[in-house]
Amino acid sequence: MIEPGGVNEFRVLTCELRSPCLILSPDVSTDPCPSLAQLPRGHRFAPVGFHLSAADVRRYVEAVEDANRTYFDNDGRLAWAPPLAAAAFALKAVMDQASLPAGSLHTGQDLEFRRPIAADSDLTAHASVVQRSEMRGMAVSVIEFEVRLSGQEDVVLVGRSTVMAPLSQEGSGG
Repeated sequence: MIEPGGVNEFRVLTCELRSPCLILSPDVSTDPCPSLAQLPRGHRFAPVGFHLSAADVRRYVEAVEDANRTYFDNDGRLAWAPPLAAAAFALKAVMDQASLPAGSLHTGQDLEFRRPIAADSDLTAHASVVQRSEMRGMAVSVIEFEVRLSGQEDVVLVGRSTVMAPLSQEGSGG
């Protein structure tokens, strides 16, 4: 098990029927952040910068058991971030601005990777809620995000995530 630590916390849970699962936001937040369920369509998250460190990328690669040598240079040093690692850390950085109520579900993800991202890169993510609806006590929010190398205009990654979150805590099991 990988222990949580630092700004890019994650841990690995082993499920009976599946391989290890990467949990980027393992616990329900008690922060005063607004609930994702309450954010309206059109809400823009503050741009957020984050460092995709080689250590975080290495822990990600170990957690998902990715043995692809493409990410390493000829000397065996981690040189590139797996595309999904960059997407996971970007989404986590954005979602640190909203709380996820117990019972929230990440139901969909579309990603487009436009160029490789080096390990130890400084990145900036921009995101907004582009769709929101309510159904059976759940808010369904679609968040679009794009990631750039900090200080540059070229987009390296774009994504669209769909999250369902309970409108209230009653009956959510939490």
